[in-house]
Amino acid sequence: MRKILLFLIFIIFLTSKSYAAVTMIKSYVDADYGIIKGTITIASTKKEQVVIIPYDDMQILYDDRRVTYNKKAGKYIVEIDELSPVIISYIKHPSKYIDRITSNYVAIYSSIVPNISNIERAELYLTLPNGFQGLLSEFFSITPVKDKANTFLYIYNKMPKSIYLAASPDYIIKNVTQNNVKIYTLLFKEHEDLSYKLLQKSAYYIEMYEKLFSASFPYDSFMVVEDHMPYGHAMNAMAVFGKSIIDKPFVYDRSLGHEVLHQYFGSAIECSMTDGNFLEAITTYFSDYFYEKDDRIKYRKDILSEYEAYAGKKGFPLKEFEYNAGKLEQAVGYGKGLMVLHMAKNIVGEEAFMNGIRAFIKDKMYSYASWYDLLTYIGTDEDFYKTWIEKNENIALFIDNIVYNNKKLSFNLVRKGGQQHLQVPYIHISNGEMKEGNLPTVIGGNNIEYTLLDDNDTFIIDSGYHLMRHLYTNEIPSAFYYLFGSEEITYAGLRNTDKSFKDVFKSINEVVHIRKLSLHHIKDKNVIISLENQVPANVAELLKGALNFTFDMGNSTYVVVKNPYSKGNKFIMFAINANKNTLNKLIHYGSYSYLAFKDNSLVESEKDDTSYGIRIYGKGVTR
Repeated sequence: MRKILLFLIFIIFLTSKSYAAVTMIKSYVDADYGIIKGTITIASTKKEQVVIIPYDDMQILYDDRRVTYNKKAGKYIVEIDELSPVIISYIKHPSKYIDRITSNYVAIYSSIVPNISNIERAELYLTLPNGFQGLLSEFFSITPVKDKANTFLYIYNKMPKSIYLAASPDYIIKNVTQNNVKIYTLLFKEHEDLSYKLLQKSAYYIEMYEKLFSASFPYDSFMVVEDHMPYGHAMNAMAVFGKSIIDKPFVYDRSLGHEVLHQYFGSAIECSMTDGNFLEAITTYFSDYFYEKDDRIKYRKDILSEYEAYAGKKGFPLKEFEYNAGKLEQAVGYGKGLMVLHMAKNIVGEEAFMNGIRAFIKDKMYSYASWYDLLTYIGTDEDFYKTWIEKNENIALFIDNIVYNNKKLSFNLVRKGGQQHLQVPYIHISNGEMKEGNLPTVIGGNNIEYTLLDDNDTFIIDSGYHLMRHLYTNEIPSAFYYLFGSEEITYAGLRNTDKSFKDVFKSINEVVHIRKLSLHHIKDKNVIISLENQVPANVAELLKGALNFTFDMGNSTYVVVKNPYSKGNKFIMFAINANKNTLNKLIHYGSYSYLAFKDNSLVESEKDDTSYGIRIYGKGVTR
């Protein structure tokens, strides 16, 4: 009787606030059986229809004739009539790949309750196992329930589609408030000392994006959760980092900001997928790339280089990018997508670009959007959209017929790819001063004439990498990711040493003994040569020009150089004293050209530095 009275008071209070249907949910985590059990009570002061859609691994139980099940749509229709409540029971089993319920850890990332529509405000009572500490996502307020062990009342002003849960007896929970956003950390005891820094950095990123976008943070709460799995990802009002990475500097410097930004793009603004997934491109643009304020030119060059390595001829239109399935998809959806936004900004200007982004966020918050919507708000035209979203092409520039006479520089610029009319950027360096400009071009041949100031001037095209274009050979750095992205690799080493390499480099399709290595094994191919502390005579003779590096006896050393027997787009990796442990680490250093390990720990690393831009005339600085 008391429970019914309390619920009626709850209904009267909510409906006085002009809400329609209201709900009271009671959820209980049963760690012994590995399930969540609950009841959903729904009522309204007028006739309402509420739809309940269970997620995978949920069972709905009811005996009320006002509830009907639409099997084809997979949803339950609840007809509410005045103050007579409908009570539904449910059981939630952990989803196979993303949820866990054990005796000392609960992670529900698929939602602990069904999707309930037409509910504006809700009370959710959560009971955790004894000794557990945990939180639900997206709540407005939380209070412990008196006389009920480990039960907490969560208030939701707006019923979320999904509610996530993280709980463990090993969690230490701490919190701060930033501009009315309640920020929490849920860390295991051994990492309790990280709480302050994570709370501080979360507050910093939240405030930064609120100012940048002129938009409030999308949720009343935000929590940073430590997980047992070795990854990082974001969900609504929640960022999750594995215990093996949560103390790493890159989490504070980049990853956390990336996941905070996903609260705008991916959580509050969802992708309609009508023309691909724009979310990773815009999130990377305003996080990783945005933080790289000192050398964004190098960042863009790295994007183009990685695209050459992992995508190349295997690339596909942005409208076909759906999610991060590997390096190829990253090169397209993250890298090319970011370059498209950079080109759009250069077309409309910085101020118009940011105003478009702010208007996009304001209008699309808590709804779905597409690439077309985003680019329309930014202000690009139909040709730009069709070229960069619908087509699978990049810009290719070819220069010939270069003539310089009496300070007059002329040349033919042939352009393939890009929109019909495109500005190609250049820099002109004279007496240490640099002038920047753009050359108007069309697809096909373009006769260019330019007046220099001095015979010692320098004229370079796109040294700032403002275009999504193919790199010239002298712009491509030697890097390990060209081996990882290769479709075919020749391996040369001692007998039976190829297995460890094949576990890391899946594209090894030819194996040859090191002492039988000859030119036809190397010519126009990507090659891995495994050596010990000495170089066989045949390898030394064959590749004497490429062996201009040093290594310490006994250390594991890996070096990538351009294959001297190719046109510059094939590479040779020398592996000296390789072992399984250091081989497995190479994937994390794809952009490097030299790595040295001592006792399996990295002691030295280098990146290859190549020229910047397409040099038309002169010598000197290229950026």
